[in-house]
Amino acid sequence: MKAYMTAKNKKLSLTAQRTVSDFIDFLLYKEKEEKSKRASNYKKRILEVSQWAEADCKIFEENRKLFNQWPPPKW
Repeated sequence: MKAYMTAKNKKLSLTAQRTVSDFIDFLLYKEKEEKSKRASNYKKRILEVSQWAEADCKIFEENRKLFNQWPPPKW
């Protein structure tokens, strides 16, 4: 694909080649901006994740202990 595009580009005039190069630069810049926006959105979302304190998790530990006290049913 690369050789095909290079061959086509060489058939163009110098002005047209510069235009193609400028357009490719524009597309690359646009893609870089989109990636930056996605990273920025991710950072915002990850900062919204709730944080639990040790006291918040204590109830789960207590429930686990109570659950483990149940005897398994005998068949």
